[in-house]
Amino acid sequence: MNAQVQPESDAILPGSREEMRVLRKNSNWVNMLIAILACFAVVGGALLLAPQPEVDAERVVDYQEIAEQAQSNADFTLVVPQIPEGWKSNEASLGRVGESEYTSWYMSFIGDERQWVSIEQAAASEKWAENQVGDAVPAETATVGGRQFQVYRSDDAREHWVTLQGDVYVIITATATPETLDHFARQVAAQLD
Repeated sequence: MNAQVQPESDAILPGSREEMRVLRKNSNWVNMLIAILACFAVVGGALLLAPQPEVDAERVVDYQEIAEQAQSNADFTLVVPQIPEGWKSNEASLGRVGESEYTSWYMSFIGDERQWVSIEQAAASEKWAENQVGDAVPAETATVGGRQFQVYRSDDAREHWVTLQGDVYVIITATATPETLDHFARQVAAQLD
């Protein structure tokens, strides 16, 4: 007597259409996951092999050379101070900033003990100078190197020293010691006279 084995009704026969459908159904998400991981591997490898740019954590520019090149494009003589020992210039440019209709010469300097000084100069209107000072309030006038400066102070501990030579405004903005401000103000006064 040969007993025939009846297939169970819930069992999927190997090689059947039903088995192939189940395999395709379950392997779609597996294939997608493998493809995503392969993409991440390729991108990660490319990033590791790509040359990395050398970035200087503290930008330094040669403001004197920039001033020499910019002078021919300015309508006024540019103020170019000598900076104290250990200080660096991190920005210098001649151009229009934002919506301003005036071309201005701008320099920024950084020093020790978190000191910072910027000097901006433009043949401009009084309104331009007021905009540069912002919400700072007039504090006093100071005479340095024979030149009078209107000193403004703001809530963020910045001082703005403003002077005028003809129609050219010079604004020194700083978070610095009084000695440092005096140094820069003397440089500006000497160059404007």
